Amino acid sequence: MAMMACWVVGTNLRFWQMLKKRRKPLPVEGCRYRVFLVEEGLASPCLFGLWRPAVYLTPAALASQASLGHVLAHEETHARHLDPLWSLLRCLCLVVYWFDPLAWWAAALSRQDCELACDEGAIRALGEGERIPYGRTLVGMIAAGRTPLLQTATTMSGGKRRVKER
Repeated sequence: MAMMACWVVGTNLRFWQMLKKRRKPLPVEGCRYRVFLVEEGLASPCLFGLWRPAVYLTPAALASQASLGHVLAHEETHARHLDPLWSLLRCLCLVVYWFDPLAWWAAALSRQDCELACDEGAIRALGEGERIPYGRTLVGMIAAGRTPLLQTATTMSGGKRRVKER
């Protein structure tokens, strides 16, 4: 458990240091959270932080006003659902039950449910007419591959099957 706890802390501290080093403040009207631009090293936009969550954007998120609105709605929904806290709780469960494959499977399913609920909440906030444009933005922003389960950031990631489902 101690080794797993060190791994979780180390993973998140490295990610935090990378964000802190490469971020630039970005003034965005209408967003309740601090917004930063990270030009390199960030696979997709994310929300990171427990006490003072902030939105971290990639240059692709600023491609158009519509995509920026979609990404901000997505990340604000993560914050409204307290997803950074749920990510931390998922990590704590994995620290305690590191030896149980069912715990890892449950954590992966929990993360997937978190993203699906976030998409639903974002579409509800944006309006039903934005469903298709939001989906296109999501596909354009999604990072190929996987984000480690031990990271508490709410990155947009997943494989082809997950993106199709979303």
